[in-house]
Amino acid sequence: MLNKYFNYFFGVVFSLVFVGCSQDMATDPNDPKFDVPEEGIILNINNTFQVIDHFGASGGFQDQWVGKWPDASKNKVAELLFSSDTDVQGNPKGIGLSLWRTIIGDGAADQVNSGFSASNWFRETECYLDTSGNYNWSKQQGEQWFMNKAREFGVSKFTTWATAPPYFMSKNGYVFSTSDVSNFNCKPENYAKYADFLATVVKYYEDQGFNITTVCPFNETQYQWNAAAGSAQQSGTRATNAEIAQVTKIIDNAFTQKGVKAKIMLPEAAQLKYLFEGGNNTSNQVNDFFSESSSNYIGNLKNLSKYIAGHSYFSNGTTQESLRQRKTLKTTLANYNLDYWQTEYSLLGTGYQQGLDVSTFSEIDYALWMARIIHTDLAFGNATGWSFWTALNQSTFGDHPFRFNLILYQPNSNSPAHTDGTFTPNKLLWALGNYSRFVKPGMERFEVVDADYNDETSVENFMISGYKNQNTKEIVLVCVNNTDTNRDLKLENYSTDFEVKGDAFEVYTTSNSSNLRKSTSSVESVSIPKKSIVTLKAVLK
Repeated sequence: MLNKYFNYFFGVVFSLVFVGCSQDMATDPNDPKFDVPEEGIILNINNTFQVIDHFGASGGFQDQWVGKWPDASKNKVAELLFSSDTDVQGNPKGIGLSLWRTIIGDGAADQVNSGFSASNWFRETECYLDTSGNYNWSKQQGEQWFMNKAREFGVSKFTTWATAPPYFMSKNGYVFSTSDVSNFNCKPENYAKYADFLATVVKYYEDQGFNITTVCPFNETQYQWNAAAGSAQQSGTRATNAEIAQVTKIIDNAFTQKGVKAKIMLPEAAQLKYLFEGGNNTSNQVNDFFSESSSNYIGNLKNLSKYIAGHSYFSNGTTQESLRQRKTLKTTLANYNLDYWQTEYSLLGTGYQQGLDVSTFSEIDYALWMARIIHTDLAFGNATGWSFWTALNQSTFGDHPFRFNLILYQPNSNSPAHTDGTFTPNKLLWALGNYSRFVKPGMERFEVVDADYNDETSVENFMISGYKNQNTKEIVLVCVNNTDTNRDLKLENYSTDFEVKGDAFEVYTTSNSSNLRKSTSSVESVSIPKKSIVTLKAVLK
């Protein structure tokens, strides 16, 4: 027995000494422990998934102000958002958005007393319609300027949305809820007026030559949007699924009567999970609206879009939950032959911190997180459209400049009377550009297999997605390297299953030191730098 324990003790000591020596040796940078993955990546170009409709951004409540600045200021802002031009080195001048999301104003800015706090003046919007029933198309000049400028740059798709009905149609005289308003803040006798208002505004845009693809009459109806008069920060209204169904039927009829071509898109869910789960009267919305057995069934309406709008806020607490929600949503939508549009996302909440100290973050860390959300929505949720909220924002508090805008702007006075301002592009702008500038409408996502990672570990470390244009044979790869190590990109089935012209890629890199900087690389020597988002572009032979 003593011999047995002695042999065991000696074996343990020997193992510890050996392991200790091995660990000391592992400080050698040539130790295999430090090698990057070697398995290689397979591009299954003919195994395709969703067709991309767009990448976009919301003007939100902010474009109404910047759109009235002097040309010298606002033209550069528009170029950053919409341009597909390049400088003499081939670097993109802008991110080439393919959709612009603009608000249908509710008139808070027209009220003598809107109920908004003074510091939230920039979220008050004008309304084309007045209390006497007259339309004034000179309102919302800032929004209209951005729409026109987007079209000049080649943006061919637009979507409109409303946070609340006009204040004079509401139950409480405001565009937000108060304690006495628990559900849809619109008098039932004004439902038809609200429908007519939306149809008239959209028809006006269409008559001006804008391709309005969808109209969203409701926004984040799961939230109460309550405030005391004088302290409101934003417009909004709760609405039950039954109320949404009832009003949507009326809007559908108004669109038909006025010959509106755009489709009604629902439901702008505040979180993705509200689209497919939950037992209250504002959740499980896809099944509630599209199941023929539901009392709120509206799937047969003539003017209802087959795109489902949801917001990716607060859907990413853990990697596992983030993927679960996208995969479940994809399955749910497939049951009804519907497509997913992610219509609002910015870095709300604390998920982006990943339990780390934000004081250690550099700007690229925020961009990498956003790219991670885009990737999960596309690769696991099969999103066909993806938009950021909001293109413009003026908050400089804490790390807000890196979380809530593509372009940070600062007016020359803190009031609606300001006349100009300054602006700074955010790293988020260029990271979105790694997708929007190159993954264009009509491209199909194809399968990319990276054997070194499973679903969860890929999202946390290295993500890659592929897209192709069937007509031009162009392919695009978007790589997101969240690790501290460069990744050599070995394409396992190159020359066997596909080849690209010149055996080379155009490379566009966003990192701490570059913003979509262009370079070129042979297929055999592509390396994705640590902490970067890289787009590879080529044409198939």
